Amino acid sequence: MTWRVIARRDWQLVRDARLPKVALVGLVCVVSIAAYVYPVVGTAPITTSRFGAFASGWLGGLLAPIGVLFGYGAVAREHESGALRLALSMPHGRSTLVLGRFVGRAGVLGTAIVAGMMIAGALVVYPFGTLQPLRFLAFVLLSVAYGAIWVGIGVAASALVATNRRALVLGVVALFVLVIVWDAVTAGAEAGLIAAGVAEGPIHTAVQVGAQLDPGSAFETLVTALAVSDPGAGAWYDGPTLALPVFVGWLLGPLSVAMLRFEWRDLA
Repeated sequence: MTWRVIARRDWQLVRDARLPKVALVGLVCVVSIAAYVYPVVGTAPITTSRFGAFASGWLGGLLAPIGVLFGYGAVAREHESGALRLALSMPHGRSTLVLGRFVGRAGVLGTAIVAGMMIAGALVVYPFGTLQPLRFLAFVLLSVAYGAIWVGIGVAASALVATNRRALVLGVVALFVLVIVWDAVTAGAEAGLIAAGVAEGPIHTAVQVGAQLDPGSAFETLVTALAVSDPGAGAWYDGPTLALPVFVGWLLGPLSVAMLRFEWRDLA
């Protein structure tokens, strides 16, 4: 059995569950409302790429809890019930199981994001806006990848612990630290440096770099870069030079570590 078969089965399981279904409908509705409002409150020119910069902040905050919600029960629920041993008796490895669960759940969320963005693109373009197809496509792909980052964090939490409740707690803690605490700590450190008269230099640069290392900041930086005509403006750590490897690292890192740990873990 390959990860594709596992992903297909998990896709159907998540798609038919009530809570994920409500979350996906809510996501599509919120994206559509934002696209309806943007031509009215946004500044000219109204374009699909600038809509990404308009929506990236709250979209990033919305996708984070939905992704964790999708991912945290991927492995731990079966581990707790005892069904995991039966699942692992099939002709596939442990890493294949985790990868298949991740792909299936990220696929459901990604499909909802694409559907919402198609509606949003139409609302932005008609009747006042301009379609910039390549940049809008890049924004949609970044949004799908950002959702996959949080599904991966949820699946990683699920693969590291033995019960569904622990997986939920671990996922929520990761969400709280990366979405709320990270920004607060780096903003506080920067304010402290400015109050101390350290407005430049290596320490100030280190704090600025640290503020860009969470998934949300990397996502917003990359989306904003799509709407900026002069990508050379600003410091290097405020642009894609830092944001792109950070984004890819969050997409691959937590899931890879969890798969490696799950491969050698005692499931007794």
